[in-house]
Amino acid sequence: MKLNVDAHLWCLGTYAERYVPGGYFEPFTTEEQLRHMSEIKGLDGLFVFYPGPESDDPQKLLKTLSSLGLRVSNVAVECWADRKWKNGAFSTSDSKIRKDVVQLFKGGIDFAKEISADSVLLWPAHDGFDYPFQNNYVDGWNYMVETVREIGEYAGNFKIAVEYKSKDPRQKVYINTVGKLMMFLNNVGLDNVGGALDVGHSLMAQESLAESLSLIADRKKLYQIHLNENYKDSDPDMIFGTINFWEILEMFYYLNKTDFEGWCSIDIITPRDDRVKMLQLGVNLIHDFKRLSDKLMKYEAEIDRNLKNHVFVDNMDLIKRIVFG
Repeated sequence: MKLNVDAHLWCLGTYAERYVPGGYFEPFTTEEQLRHMSEIKGLDGLFVFYPGPESDDPQKLLKTLSSLGLRVSNVAVECWADRKWKNGAFSTSDSKIRKDVVQLFKGGIDFAKEISADSVLLWPAHDGFDYPFQNNYVDGWNYMVETVREIGEYAGNFKIAVEYKSKDPRQKVYINTVGKLMMFLNNVGLDNVGGALDVGHSLMAQESLAESLSLIADRKKLYQIHLNENYKDSDPDMIFGTINFWEILEMFYYLNKTDFEGWCSIDIITPRDDRVKMLQLGVNLIHDFKRLSDKLMKYEAEIDRNLKNHVFVDNMDLIKRIVFG
């Protein structure tokens, strides 16, 4: 796989939260955020949000990024911050709301094509439920399939990456596991509608990262990878590579066996520490795991032979020696 690393402007945000609504930092201007990102070694691109300050003037954005040595990676269409999405943007029984989100995505797709983005992210954040007897599950699922299919058909050959998550902001999200994601993509039935693997979401769902990645990639549906961490209980967007070492190393080993040439997107927040230094640390760790997985690839035949024969102890002994010397 080819490693391309990007980040979004929220990585350098103020991080407001319920206990400190004003956040822990004074906000950077967009120009300051982009300048800091351009100074991060190993960071190649910007994950752009639509609509947002980056999308107001596409040509100006491209010129600015070019002058800073950055590229556009992907576009995330923001369909969760408005209260009108509270009952779901894609699955709601309100046909007007579903039409609104289709129009929003059409604009986002046009914008993404204009700036030569790799794909568009579709995160159905509010499409789920909180209580028993709150939703009609079959209707909700079918509305969601129909709505995303309409968006995918408009996109043509342009890639749409659907992101799954077990909960938050809803207590139960319709597309909440890698299995439900694959079922959903099968129901939509379009070649250009695939998946986004968010490491934090997969961990929170108690999944094996390598297994989830393999299932999506094997079916040629891996369009985006989002890198963050947690303790498998919530989604605080901690720095990737700082908590679940072995599972992440296994994921990178399997990723390195694919032909993935998309973007590994840093999706972190830094409530209390230096934002720029934390972003640089996140970038460094991604490259570190890529280097470790490159070392493992030199022993691919032996590792895979042990996998085939279900010999864990020999594999771990080998990998331990490679990693620690």
